[in-house]
Amino acid sequence: MTETFVPGDRVEAATREQYASWMQHGISLAETLTAETPDDSWPQPPDAAVDWAAWPPGEVADSRIDEALAQGWLVAAVERSGDGLPMAVKDIIDVAGVPTHNGTPCAQHREPTSSAPVWSALERAGARCVGKAATHEMAWGITTPQIANPLDAHRIAGGSSGGSAACVAAGAATAALGTDTGGSVRVPAALCGVVGFRPTTGSVSTAGVTPICPEQDVVGPIAADVRTCVAALERLLERPLTPADPDPLHGVRVGVLARPGRLDPCVEHAYGAALETLVRAGATLVECETKLPRTAASVSLLTMLRSSALLHAESVREAPTAYGSEARALLTLGTPLAAHGELVERARRSVAAATATLFRQERLDAFITPTTPCTAPRRGVETTDVGGRAEPVSAALVRYTGWAPVTAMPAVSVPVGAGRLPVGVQVMAPPHHEATCVRLALALERSPAAR
Repeated sequence: MTETFVPGDRVEAATREQYASWMQHGISLAETLTAETPDDSWPQPPDAAVDWAAWPPGEVADSRIDEALAQGWLVAAVERSGDGLPMAVKDIIDVAGVPTHNGTPCAQHREPTSSAPVWSALERAGARCVGKAATHEMAWGITTPQIANPLDAHRIAGGSSGGSAACVAAGAATAALGTDTGGSVRVPAALCGVVGFRPTTGSVSTAGVTPICPEQDVVGPIAADVRTCVAALERLLERPLTPADPDPLHGVRVGVLARPGRLDPCVEHAYGAALETLVRAGATLVECETKLPRTAASVSLLTMLRSSALLHAESVREAPTAYGSEARALLTLGTPLAAHGELVERARRSVAAATATLFRQERLDAFITPTTPCTAPRRGVETTDVGGRAEPVSAALVRYTGWAPVTAMPAVSVPVGAGRLPVGVQVMAPPHHEATCVRLALALERSPAAR
């Protein structure tokens, strides 16, 4: 059996074995990539839009919050009084007077006396915290296994911001804050049928937020509709994003994968309908032959393993039982990568440069993919069927979401399709071009495919 911190822990051993093989693949891939400097290749961001999105009123029933607590979507509630937009806050983000537990048994708990700047900004704008939302332990994972999807209790909610997405989907909060390192806002948003927005890396403060991989960590909002999500993001970015005339997309060039890979039939259908919507709205679709999403997913994982080990491995070694099985493995597995910072950074620069080149050569304004290749997998399973083939859940769900973190691109997941389980479509744009994502997200939301 693979060596573990807790002897005989089969979950820790299995996690180490699976991720170790992916890490070795990532190292081999990184060694083949050529370092480039992409900074001057990205287009400059457009001028700001003229108006802020309206800050929506919000009210949730106490019974919804009680249900969220009972289901574990909320891990702690706050005083249920006062006006303002009701928001859940992921339990790695500090809210003054509310414990931050990071989803761990007893590791890295804290009692913050001041709020993270991201929450303070929303609070000043009129938001109120209904409670702390469940997270995959240390925000390192894509399933949030301890909670169920509010749309189907036999399915996962996604992660690591699973509690944030579940609270919004269940009506226990009008909006929520999550964090996204490799897909942790967009994946649960897609699986729970809500909107999740990852802004440009570095554009939002991460002070007062437990870090897992500072190169990729970013705070982003989740909401039931695009305008509410954008209204929250505008307050975080301190600039308007909503277009004055959001309808026409004439002249907008949107990249699509010539070969997106295996998809669930329902995802394939909803994604196709979403593309048709954009064409009807005037956008031009550009088929691109590229392996960048797959390459980026490996580089993203390699970055996360290295960075999280540098930050947290020593803490795990000092008190292994303070962490859960999976977290013990993921927070320490990347320790051998500590000396390979140059290799990892070279791989990241290569992916970013190649992406900027693709956008420039094809004159792309944005790129669209499914958010995930499948709908919410069943709870407690290690593999899920994707287009007739079994794939590890942890790999399948991030097939398309690792591209944005490696390149700093903003990305939004919008629910589309009318099946029993929701499907998400992801829109990405060059760094600081959140407004482009907003234009396309609004067009997708208004389409019949989104209902």
